[in-house]
Amino acid sequence: MNATSVDLEPTVGVSHESRQQLLELARHLDRFGRSAEEFLCQQFEQLERGIDEFEREKAAWRRQLRRESSQLVRQREELERLRSESSSDGAESDAAAARAQKNRTIAGAARASGAGSVRILLRPGKASSMQVGLLMFELSKLNRDMDGQGLRFEVVQVRKPRRRLFGRRSKAASAGKILEIAGFSVLPLAARGSHVLLDVDDTDRVENWIAFKARLLRSCLNSNDLGAEFLDSKPVRDGESCSIIQEAAAHADQADVPANAYSSASMFANTSIGAVQQQLERLECCYESIRNETGLHVHVELATSASSRLRGA
Repeated sequence: MNATSVDLEPTVGVSHESRQQLLELARHLDRFGRSAEEFLCQQFEQLERGIDEFEREKAAWRRQLRRESSQLVRQREELERLRSESSSDGAESDAAAARAQKNRTIAGAARASGAGSVRILLRPGKASSMQVGLLMFELSKLNRDMDGQGLRFEVVQVRKPRRRLFGRRSKAASAGKILEIAGFSVLPLAARGSHVLLDVDDTDRVENWIAFKARLLRSCLNSNDLGAEFLDSKPVRDGESCSIIQEAAAHADQADVPANAYSSASMFANTSIGAVQQQLERLECCYESIRNETGLHVHVELATSASSRLRGA
């Protein structure tokens, strides 16, 4: 091969000028390659910068999207909360208006009854005379806390639920007899005859009695179902039930000790109104406890025609 190349060299006949031209061309190609390389590097750098800028903008848009999405979620939650609050406020206002109307109705009915007695419907269930007497005592104590002197209880009548067709016993009939008890104020509310004068004005006594009845009607001692069952019952003679109530009333009278010997709610209340509210809550708790334990049910209403209007309202 060397011989061949040696033999060809003389035949090529490359001159010095040709060599210079070739060198010049090689230099030109080298410069072009370098410039092309520099150009391509610049383009790649610009492309990289463009990609980096695009990624930064994309990340910024994503952050903006997350912020706006979270803001929309918060706004939606706030809107739902405002809607729920407005609806609850509307419901609460409606309920408050209904309670206020009911209280006005009760107050009007109690005022219309004046010095009339309280009518108590009582189904003893399995309650003993001691438990019934405790309930009567708490009733009397509420009246004493409202500037009275307690209650005096009298049995008006005893009724037994009627049997249904074909002698089937209803749920009310299986629950037991219902007693109608009248509760009178121990404190005289009016002069006994025109020739008898009270040494004090009885207006405050009557007002306190009316307020006591209104408080009692707003308590939980109110079961319209028991009142309806009583109307659907027939009167019967029952000396045993009457004796239970008489014994219970005697227990309540015996428990009617001076205020300093009884843990009155007024000892823990700042005002007389607070004492009355605490005693009312005590009465309701006592009733709930006895009812859950023995099945005793009580319905308190007015002994005048105003009670029937209140029940129908």
